Amino acid sequence: MTQQRHSIGRATARAAIWAFSSATGAKAVTLIGLALLARMLAPHEFGLLAFAMAYITYAETIGDLGSGVALIYWPDRRDDAAQVTFITSVITGIGWMVITILLAPYVAAFFKAPAGEPIVRALAWTFLIRYLGRTHDALAQKDMRFGARAVPELALAAVKAVVAIGFAYFGYGAWSLVWGQLAGQTIWTIALWVIVPWRPSLTLPLDLFRPMLAYGRGITAVNILNAIVADADLTIVGRYLGITMLGIYQMASKIPDTMVIVALWAASQVLFPAFSKLHAAGDGRLQNAYLMASRYVSAVTVPASLGMFFLAKPIMLACFGKQWVSGAPILALLALYVGFGSLSNHVGNALKATGRASLLAGLAVIKACLMVPSLIVAAHYSAAAVAGTLAGVSAVTTIMMLVAGSRILLIPLTRTAKAFAPTFAAGAVMSLALALWQPGNLILDVLYGAAVYVVALQLIDPQIVRWVVENLLRRHAAPAPAQ
Repeated sequence: MTQQRHSIGRATARAAIWAFSSATGAKAVTLIGLALLARMLAPHEFGLLAFAMAYITYAETIGDLGSGVALIYWPDRRDDAAQVTFITSVITGIGWMVITILLAPYVAAFFKAPAGEPIVRALAWTFLIRYLGRTHDALAQKDMRFGARAVPELALAAVKAVVAIGFAYFGYGAWSLVWGQLAGQTIWTIALWVIVPWRPSLTLPLDLFRPMLAYGRGITAVNILNAIVADADLTIVGRYLGITMLGIYQMASKIPDTMVIVALWAASQVLFPAFSKLHAAGDGRLQNAYLMASRYVSAVTVPASLGMFFLAKPIMLACFGKQWVSGAPILALLALYVGFGSLSNHVGNALKATGRASLLAGLAVIKACLMVPSLIVAAHYSAAAVAGTLAGVSAVTTIMMLVAGSRILLIPLTRTAKAFAPTFAAGAVMSLALALWQPGNLILDVLYGAAVYVVALQLIDPQIVRWVVENLLRRHAAPAPAQ
């Protein structure tokens, strides 16, 4: 049993490093592409794509009816479960494509942007293209093949950026972003079919449809509520403050998306299957894994969030140019928002892995009820007010999530606080250093802040730094230190 736990731990550590590295690489490529496009396109052109993608994000939460997540969770009959996911994905992909084409005029009218109607129709094809690769992506996650999964993720980012820049250079405006999106999704699906050997068959495992979709329903409900919360700010800014401000807000949000949310996404991709395996093993070690996730994920996300808060203006100026610098206050407040959210991201994975999707859905309902009305009120003032409200509500709901996770997993809150303590202390030292003095050059500012943080963390908890270094330098990851 001990050997099994260590095996899962090593696989999880390797998968986490691969997932984070590939996701960071993909986001870095995307950010470089956006930095070039920001100097070729106007904010309202980015806004036209942003509102269409906001709709698509909402629709994708219903998407494959949760069959992809069910495939990752399903403990047996791997090929039959994959067949269920593939059939469901193809049917729903076609369905959402048709629905989106029909709804395009109404989506454009909601955002008061009639010029965006043909863009919504064109992007409807992303549903079918992406859903053809959903099963293969879920299998790669189930098997924890995050090294191989890096290929389609990087290909998507690179192709999307190159195609968009090429079309923008020849004057296609907002449509350059659309063609880039379609090209990137296409190469993502093709790459997944190449690296994952599973192929659909003519079998129809009818007995699996009902239980898998029943599990998926709970996850879908959670995803819908999470999407409402995650993209409510973009929707509300676009609706009340206009497409141009939406473009600025969305570009400001790309920085925390690259620096923090990518780490959370990578952690979620790894933690859910890992937590599921530990829960299925029934050895009572899920609690320890939960605390380790609290400790190591926050060690990355908290300093990144604090750094963005203090360096928001030079970041916006360096990344996107002078016409985007008005988004600096938005970036600073969004950095706090993702920082708070990062502290409870793993709670959702633990609840899903233990079959507590209904509790997770209930917490998401509370979060949505707190957030949406507050954001609507804030939108009557400014986009920065929206971002600040988002941060405030996130702080409250993060505490709720941590309390729920501790009670369900029977972990005292004091142990959770102890897991976060080294990161909080080192982050406070870094914040003080950046508040008192900055070198005045973005690269030097980042290096200075990172150096202060690492030194402080090394002094406060050298175990964290040592484990990270060992896992980055060694081919085989060592088990993480116990709490």
